[in-house]
Amino acid sequence: MKKYFILFFVLFSIFSCSNKTQSTIENLIDNFSFNRTISNSSTIIIKLYDTAVTKKRVSDVESFTPKKEFKALNRKQIEAFNEVFTNAEKTGYCCCSTAIYSIRFLNQKEELDLFYVDTLEFKDKVRIYEDGFQYSYIVDKENWKDYLSEIKN
Repeated sequence: MKKYFILFFVLFSIFSCSNKTQSTIENLIDNFSFNRTISNSSTIIIKLYDTAVTKKRVSDVESFTPKKEFKALNRKQIEAFNEVFTNAEKTGYCCCSTAIYSIRFLNQKEELDLFYVDTLEFKDKVRIYEDGFQYSYIVDKENWKDYLSEIKN
């Protein structure tokens, strides 16, 4: 009986450690990928959509005409995008956000990545989520607004 208990304890420790390790590895990969996308971008295009028209879609809002468009065209503006993520919280899978903005990361004309932004879910925060919904960042709404003001066209 004691052997089984020890075996169970060892296996439990290994598997729980494994899940933590896997979660840490996934976070590192996601963060590395996201940071690489920003650093490889020559342009960031952010479009604001009207939810009355898009009917609170979670994605695929690009076929609608945006209400407003913002472009980060120079290196300083692109690097300033990182300031949005000051004190950000990375979260896992998110399924039910409302796409208010889309963010396209481009290198010349090649699209590197696509994210959406939900500004309605929280009062003082916004959720920036990957188009596959696998992870998101929750950032301060003020940081988001400040960045949009900085790149306003």
